[in-house]
Amino acid sequence: MIEKKSRPYNDTLRIAFIGDSWAAYHRAYDSHLDSLFTTQGQLAHVSSLGYVGAKSKTIYMQLYTTAKPLLEKCPDYCLISAGINDAVAKMGTDFYVHHYMLILQQLIDLGIKPVVLEMPEVNYCAIFDREPWTMKMRHVLSLLLTDAKMYSFAPYRISLKNAIEKNGLQNRVVYVSADLWNADGYQDYRNLYQSDETHLNTKGYEVLDSCIASVIIRDIGNNQ
Repeated sequence: MIEKKSRPYNDTLRIAFIGDSWAAYHRAYDSHLDSLFTTQGQLAHVSSLGYVGAKSKTIYMQLYTTAKPLLEKCPDYCLISAGINDAVAKMGTDFYVHHYMLILQQLIDLGIKPVVLEMPEVNYCAIFDREPWTMKMRHVLSLLLTDAKMYSFAPYRISLKNAIEKNGLQNRVVYVSADLWNADGYQDYRNLYQSDETHLNTKGYEVLDSCIASVIIRDIGNNQ
């Protein structure tokens, strides 16, 4: 159980970033995101904690273990990166949405405003091509069980957005559409992605972080 504590008052905006490898690799850019808030007149402290290869269920379970100390520091916002690994493993939209909504509800219950980073359109085919054949077969079998699409992230994005609206959480979360920072999707990987066409490079994180800072600053302004 995560203990809900009183947030200490000061002028520093506290932001956590949890999730998969995108959160894990963001640790090297936490100070950069801090500086983006500073340039907009807001002191901020960002702390990232992610797990390479983590699916939504693992990310949810980590809220009560390794991510627990981070959440008990009472961040104002919590960025969430989850879904790419669910989609690649053909876990299905029900599995993904169920665990993602558990993450959202837990953060809301703790008084932390979730920031949903919409699943980006990375190069799905490149991921599948470099997997060993045993993993490919496992994913194909999962596809048959879950009725998931072979090369598409769209059903996961649509299902999560619908669930957020159905549960009336539109005003309780911040939703960052992938189009806000990467309108061209993975077609622009030469500029924003590493050679694996799945993970962001330095420029990619700079573009994403600039979007995150602007969206959160706007949300703060709308709620003052």
